Amino acid sequence: MTSAVADAGERKRTFVWWALGVGLASRLYVLAIGFVARSRLTILHPHAMILTPPALLYHGGAGRLWNGWTNVDAAWYLNIAQHGYAHPYSTAFFPLYPLTVRLLATTGMGYTPAGLVVSAACFVAAALLLYRLTAELLGGRTALWTVVFLSIAPASFFFTAIYSESLFLLLSVALFYLAQHRRWLAAGVVGLLAALTRSTGVVLAVPLVLFYLQAVDWQWRRIRAGILAALLVPCGLAAYMAYLWSAHGDPLVFATAERRWHRYFAWPPVTVWQGVRYGYLGAVHVVAHDGLPHLSRLLWQSSQTDINLLNLIALIVVVALIALGWRRLGAPYNTYAVLALTFALCNPATGEPLLSLPRLVLVVFPLFMALAARTERRPVVRALLVCLCLVGLAWLTARFVIFAWVA
Repeated sequence: MTSAVADAGERKRTFVWWALGVGLASRLYVLAIGFVARSRLTILHPHAMILTPPALLYHGGAGRLWNGWTNVDAAWYLNIAQHGYAHPYSTAFFPLYPLTVRLLATTGMGYTPAGLVVSAACFVAAALLLYRLTAELLGGRTALWTVVFLSIAPASFFFTAIYSESLFLLLSVALFYLAQHRRWLAAGVVGLLAALTRSTGVVLAVPLVLFYLQAVDWQWRRIRAGILAALLVPCGLAAYMAYLWSAHGDPLVFATAERRWHRYFAWPPVTVWQGVRYGYLGAVHVVAHDGLPHLSRLLWQSSQTDINLLNLIALIVVVALIALGWRRLGAPYNTYAVLALTFALCNPATGEPLLSLPRLVLVVFPLFMALAARTERRPVVRALLVCLCLVGLAWLTARFVIFAWVA
């Protein structure tokens, strides 16, 4: 046992700098793609920047580098960071990320650079922590490839944008790492912060309980007060609801605000069926629209039906990765992946049942652990996946920064 631990430690020291390099290089890659796209491609929807405070926009080279990352949800986060929850729809966005951006911006950095720094720093920290977590479970080489696949996933540009994905990823990985080391109270506090970052954070209470039960060998008589740390996780959501009750008179106003994006509650099987139906219509549209679709339309001006097809492909990939990792990963990891997917499927949108699914599942890191583990002895498959991911990442990054809808 001592030899195995020493070997795992050696592998961890060998690849950790590679993991850091991958995390940093991937962020430079998406920034470069974004800069070129803003310089060479036509901005399709300039009205999308209406939400962004004009004072936070830049001109010239700085504008081409930064402005593309402030659209869609990023504009909401910037408004919250600058003005608080002044708009009723803004309550759909949880407070920890914009609060972090505000604290950094008040140092004189400015809100847009602060948001980009918070996202990039959280992602790099999350990549390193994920490497350590995976190395202890699956070995150093698999841990490195987990970071690689996470960093170059086609939707991973969201880890650079002024979105809460990076912060939530860091907190969720930290909870698993702390729980794996039986630091229950610290894990509970981190889970509380995750639930203050996005509503999905409440599901982290379940893997925390499973980690504890594993630690006591599933013997109920050995359960002690440490398991109560899991109760801290939903306290993050409760704290936000208490604030909304005090400020807006409705603790559930964040849920009703989702109607702004035409979201509603549905059972996951219903959402899956609708996703398959709309995705099939998207496939028919791609093949049959005007005979063959013009390449520029397909790449930069995809319709909602085309996006429904991409969302369905994302769902299939996620389900496949959960199945592939079922035997290699423990109960907390598998349960978290299933619950995170279920949570996303409970909130479809009219006309786009799987709205934003590629982004919502991006933070479910056990998926990338499963992919790295299952391709461990398949170098050709890994090389092919890297090429496909880099091309997909470049394409979706370019779409995002010119305000074509992605997720």
